[in-house]
Amino acid sequence: MSLPPPPPKLPDSAPELAQRFGMILAGLAALVARRFLRDPQFMALIVPLWGWLGRTARRLERAVLRPVPMPVATPVAPTVSRPVIRATAPNAARFRLPARRAWLLKALGWEAAGFGCQLEALLAEPDMQALLAGRPGLGRLLRPLCRMLGMDHVPAARVLASAPRAKRPAQPRPPRPPRNEPVRPGWERPITFTFLRSG
Repeated sequence: MSLPPPPPKLPDSAPELAQRFGMILAGLAALVARRFLRDPQFMALIVPLWGWLGRTARRLERAVLRPVPMPVATPVAPTVSRPVIRATAPNAARFRLPARRAWLLKALGWEAAGFGCQLEALLAEPDMQALLAGRPGLGRLLRPLCRMLGMDHVPAARVLASAPRAKRPAQPRPPRPPRNEPVRPGWERPITFTFLRSG
């Protein structure tokens, strides 16, 4: 039974990255409260959006600070499908944020664009790329935020370039063996030319 590969190690600056991410969302939440209070069209979104931004920051912080358990190979036992019963309150309506692309950017203008640029720069840093590679689930967490801020997509976690490998010394090629070609008749001896001077 083969063990799965160990999880990749997170960068040492992961807590700092989570703190910077939370500061960006806190500034964005303050902007939402300040601007949406003056706009009756978006006034009902203040509390849901404020709570969603705070939960997103806390979820990323928990994902960074939570230790990853080492994989253990365990035999898979046959499972029996059982019906799942979920207790839901009658007439419970869940409030959903708008799903249009860049809706928050259009509602807040250039101030939201500034927070979007800060977020995009943070996600493009090499340490953040390593963090995204070590926690693949963070992409699903960041995707709605990037969409509402008009970002095309979450920057893909690029494989960080390691230290350049030392070039191997060039090994001389072994000499080719001589071809066993038959000797043509008449060419066994070198041919000499004699020049005669006239007069």
